[in-house]
Parts: sequence; structure tokens; C-alpha cells
Amino acid sequence: MQRALSILSSAGLAPALPCELALAQIRARTGLEFARARARAGFARGHLLDVVVYLPGGNGNTLESEAAEDLVRLLVGEELFERWIGSVLATPTVRGGLLTVLNESAEDRSALPIEVLLDSVRAAIAGLEQGLAGSSFSHPCETDDWFAFELSPEPAADYAEQDDLVFCSTRVPELKKCFLRGEPFFSGRFAAAGALFTYLKYESRESSPDARLAERAKLEELCQRLLAEHGGGVVGVGLGVRYGYVDLLVVEPDCVRERLLPELRALEISKRSWILFCDTELKSQYLPIYSDSPAPFRD
Repeated sequence: MQRALSILSSAGLAPALPCELALAQIRARTGLEFARARARAGFARGHLLDVVVYLPGGNGNTLESEAAEDLVRLLVGEELFERWIGSVLATPTVRGGLLTVLNESAEDRSALPIEVLLDSVRAAIAGLEQGLAGSSFSHPCETDDWFAFELSPEPAADYAEQDDLVFCSTRVPELKKCFLRGEPFFSGRFAAAGALFTYLKYESRESSPDARLAERAKLEELCQRLLAEHGGGVVGVGLGVRYGYVDLLVVEPDCVRERLLPELRALEISKRSWILFCDTELKSQYLPIYSDSPAPFRD
């Protein structure tokens, strides 16, 4: 778990560039001039920020959107881009002159100069994080606050991640949809800094639906009891064709290694059981419940 946190550090990620330097690099690479461009960033699904770059005199072609995406990456830095930016779209606007105001859209007029994009993105993230700071999953919520999803997995010999889910319920539907859609996932978009969204994946020992539900309920109760002591908890559950799932918010990593794993072994959970990570950057990482647990199936 500590290794996962170290992977999520910003070390090795390219920092944001000064605007003039970023503009010069895009100009040299593409021949496009974004100095008079304006930009607007807003939250879309999965708490990702979509950015629209308004390019005076643009043609609206793919090259301009690709250049705009590269420019946004340079302006905000790799860490913010990979974890917070969803899509980047360049849209043409008039070049200027007397008819500019008449031809501008309301969205264009609300956009800000490209040089303040980084400040805009940081302000949007700070506002979201302020809202997340007060959220807690350490206490079970009412069942009315859970959202359910039904899925139809394709038959397969084995399943990666949660690909065999038939039914799941969650306290954080936007998070769950983001994960299931395979969109870029970063725990910091859904919880206070330092917390990680993970999940227990286990091969069920039971065959009947009632027995599988009882098995999962026992694991859910254990996870909630231990993680809640440190402000974490269970945020979702699910049953798949082959596996069962308990979605977790982990605030204190040592609790997982020192308490949760031993107690799961004491319950004689299946050898094919793991703690896996929701974060895109951690897809290759996992914690085996047993030292001799096989590696989880990957696509």
C-alpha cells in the first residue's frame, strides 16, 4: 500500500511551463498561434475537467484540437493533466474587429485568456476538494442513499478488474460509473488527499445466491469495522459471475496490511482474493490476501 502511495507522488512528472514557453513550443511544432486564444474549464462526468480552447480564426479541424490538447498539457503540467483533465477541444472564433462581440457566443465571452488557464484549473480543483473535505464514509449510510446498477458481462474463462459484475450498489455513483467506464481514475477527485479507493476481489466459495450474499455481508462488515476506525469504510459492494466485490476507501494504509489482511485470512477467504486499486496509475499493483495467492487475471 505504501508503494501505491509512492507511485502516486508527482515525482518524475513534467511541471507546468510558463505560458510564453508553452506557446512557443506549440508554434514551433504545429505552426499554430494560440497567443490570443481563450479557454474555459468545467467539470464533466467523473469529476474530470473538460477544457474548451477558443482559437481566433481557427478552422475547427483535428490538428487544432490536438495542438490545443498539447498546449493544455504544457500549461497545467503532467500531474494535473493526467489526473484531472478529461477532454480538450479547440473551437474557432472570429479573429476580432468591430463584429467580434456580435459573433461571440456566451461561452466564448465567459472564457478567460489562455495564460490564466492553470489558475482556473487550480481554483476549480480547490473548490471540489473543499466539498470533499467534509465527506466521510466511516459511518454506514441509509440504504436509500445507495445506488444500484445491473450489468450484463460477456461469458469468459476469467475476468479482469470487475468485468464480471452482474449487480453492484454504491454510495458514490459518479465514482463507480467512472471506474466501470474505464475512464481515467484518480482517487483525489472523489476523496480527501491521501485516501485511496480500492476494492476487495474474491472468488466466492458459495454457489447459491443467498449463500453468496451472506458471504459478502460478512466480508463487508469486517472491512467497514476496521477501516472506519481511521475514517475509511465500505463505499460499494457487488456480485459477479465468478467473483464478489467490496469497494473500499482506505485512509490509513497500515490498517490494511496489519489488520485487514490477517482478519480476511482468519475468515478463510479464497486463495484467489486480492486488494486492487481503482486509480489508473495503479492498475498493475495489487495486494494478495495470502503470500501464495496467484496473480489476478489481467486482460
